[in-house]
Amino acid sequence: MGAVDRFRLASDPWLSGILGRPAWTVVPGSGGAADLAELSRPGPHFATAKVPAADTAGIDALQVFGFRVVDLALSLDADRVCAPQSGTPMRFARPADRAGVEAIAGSAFRFSRFHLDPHLPKALADKVKAAWAANWFLGGRGDGMVVAEDAQGAVAGFLQLLWAAEDCLVIDLIAVLPSSARKGLASAMIGFAQARGTGDLRRPRRMRVGTQAANTGSVRLYEALGFRLCDANYVLHHHGSAA
Repeated sequence: MGAVDRFRLASDPWLSGILGRPAWTVVPGSGGAADLAELSRPGPHFATAKVPAADTAGIDALQVFGFRVVDLALSLDADRVCAPQSGTPMRFARPADRAGVEAIAGSAFRFSRFHLDPHLPKALADKVKAAWAANWFLGGRGDGMVVAEDAQGAVAGFLQLLWAAEDCLVIDLIAVLPSSARKGLASAMIGFAQARGTGDLRRPRRMRVGTQAANTGSVRLYEALGFRLCDANYVLHHHGSAA
C-alpha cells in the first residue's frame, strides 16, 4: 500500500460556504489515489490536510497530488497554567457580544493557516476567522467563550473554548484588539478559563492549545504560561485551478 492510500477526502460544507467553492479535508481512511483524483477536476476548490511532522512519506505523497505546505502546526499542553491576574474585567460571553467578537476575529489574525496561504486573499482569510468565532453564538462550534472588556465595557478580546475530554479544555481561538495588545489580556482570559472552565461545573485538569511555528510571539506566550510542546503537524493546502 502506498502512502497516499492511507488518505481519503471528507467534504467540508461549512468551509465551502465561506470560501464559495467545494472544500474537503483529507482524513485517514481508504480511498487513496482514486479519491484524491477528485482534486484534478477543472475549477477552483480547496482541500486541506494535516500530517504528522514525522510522516515524511505521507507529506511527499500529498505533494505529488498538488498539495503544498502552508503551515507547521504546533500543539502544546499544560497541567497547570501560571497566568497572572489582571485588573481587566473578564466574563463569559453574551449574545450581545457577537458583533464585537466578530470584528476582532475578522481583523486580528496574521498567522493562521488561511493567512499564511499565498493563494488566499487576506480578506477571505479574515472572513473565515470571523465566521469561526460567530459560529459559537450560533451554537455551531465551541463549549464556551470568555471575553475581556475595555474601560468602556466593550469587548477587547475573546477566548473560544471547547472540551476535548471531560478534563481537557482546548483553546480553540483567542484574539485581542490591537489597541489592547501587550496588556496581559490573553494570559488573563486563559487563567479565567482554567479557574472557571466554560461556566458549568466542569473544571479542567489540563489545557491544550494549537498555534503556528511562524507565530513565535504566541509560542513564547504559551511557554511562559507553562504550556509545553506535545505535537507537530504539517498543514497542506490544495487549490486546484484556483491557484
